[in-house]
Amino acid sequence: MAPDPHAIVAALRAWAEAADWVEWVELGGSLGRGAGDAYSDVDAGIGVTALADDDPRIAAALDAATGFAPTAATLRQRLGDVTHLVCVYRDGRQLSLVVFDAAARTGLAPQSTAVVDKAGRLAEPVDPGRWTPDAAARREWAFLAWIALGDAARHAARGRPWRALGSLTEARNQVWSLHAADLGLTYPQFGAVTVENADAPAPQGIAATHPADLTGPAVLGAIEAVAALLDPYTGADLKALADAVRPRFDLLRD
Repeated sequence: MAPDPHAIVAALRAWAEAADWVEWVELGGSLGRGAGDAYSDVDAGIGVTALADDDPRIAAALDAATGFAPTAATLRQRLGDVTHLVCVYRDGRQLSLVVFDAAARTGLAPQSTAVVDKAGRLAEPVDPGRWTPDAAARREWAFLAWIALGDAARHAARGRPWRALGSLTEARNQVWSLHAADLGLTYPQFGAVTVENADAPAPQGIAATHPADLTGPAVLGAIEAVAALLDPYTGADLKALADAVRPRFDLLRD
């Protein structure tokens, strides 16, 4: 049996409760929404009182995480205005810990659990509508998908199949996000992850968007399958973009 990730959560809770500068711990991911199993990673965030840039308490949090179980490796990375700490344990368990200024949270994010909440910052749920994409965001996703499809055709025609596959994947990912938004799911920007976590139906025909191999005909078939799924999300103001991109598909026709 795989080691229990809940033991990492328990260790994180005990440490945070004892650290007077940690105001809250929020558990997300599959464990946070109550759907985790023995193979789930621990996705969490902590709120630090009056967090400063390059605050030494960030290093202290990482040091604490290495004490939760024998550690294989760690990573500290900057993601926008927050710091992300990753700790991989020798038994395969993983902790992904985002360090926030405590005041950044004014409620509990959807599909998350409050593990520690000393000041009541996580007492009320945040409106899921905060993550609902507006028309501009959906347009951007569709726009980027068409650009990626054109790139996929161009790369394949030049004999660069792996670049073509990368661009094709980018386009497909945008379709997944549009589909998730269409279903009204929370966090649609995560695309297939969101759809599968919700046990929602996949876009009909999505399997055809994955080429059987990297030959020109196979890549062309996958490109056209993505384009067919993208068409319903292509507004009138993007029809000209689609018309400009489609001729690139002809580069792959015999």
